[in-house]
Amino acid sequence: MNTILDVPYGKDERQRFDVHQPDTANGAAILLIHGGGWWQGDKSKERVAARVFAGAGYVVATPNYRLADAQTRTNLYPTQVDDVSRALTALKQSDVVFDRDRIAVVGGSSGGNLAVEIGIRHSLPVVSWSGLIVLDAFMQRHQATPAHRINVDPTANSASIDQSGADAAYYKWLVMNLVGSTDAAEVSAATASHRITSRCRPMFLVNSTEELVPATEVSVMACALARSNVAAQTLLLPGARHAEGYLEDAIIPTLAFLATHLFANIPVALEKSPAS
Repeated sequence: MNTILDVPYGKDERQRFDVHQPDTANGAAILLIHGGGWWQGDKSKERVAARVFAGAGYVVATPNYRLADAQTRTNLYPTQVDDVSRALTALKQSDVVFDRDRIAVVGGSSGGNLAVEIGIRHSLPVVSWSGLIVLDAFMQRHQATPAHRINVDPTANSASIDQSGADAAYYKWLVMNLVGSTDAAEVSAATASHRITSRCRPMFLVNSTEELVPATEVSVMACALARSNVAAQTLLLPGARHAEGYLEDAIIPTLAFLATHLFANIPVALEKSPAS
């Protein structure tokens, strides 16, 4: 795998992406979005997952994006969506060799949320591992829950973060920090499940049953897709593992989903029957 670091797509130091090029390419690309609750995290933490996808033949682009801070009122929603969208455009306009019609978006945790957002905006296939998606319903259920930020080791890898199970106080803080308020209308505007249309491409939604993100969010999102006649594939895993914490269990069905929806329209040459 060959890696190109810090390709700029904007003026801010966070507006950079890395490109991981496979030794043997299959012609398709993945935009792999890091998590971190929209307030921390870095593209460098996606190198393990990037290597797995590159090993399967995909060009993998891992963008950084500006991080939300409600205290200073900077980079609130939809800054992150806009940044990753710009990174996608820059990737398409780059000299990196891949088929521009074969791109999928993959992300875990808040990266899963952004994968859904980008998939909706650009009509791309999506893989969301533990994406925080149904924000308004969560906030409605937890109006009395005090919000609380947890301390995160900035050097910890993605597979070791948020692996201790449900934490409504932290989830609530993440949403408040992203949106900048608890106003129902503003939170609803940041809730991706309300923007599903028939233009969306299929989505693979993965979650654990007892983790940070309620497993019910998968069914809500799948139902929203079904109402718009968009295919949804879901996978619920036992326990409290979150996002890349279950990479080993999710990667095979993820690769199968990507192969189905990125290569399904390749013409297949059928062997003709011998003339009778």
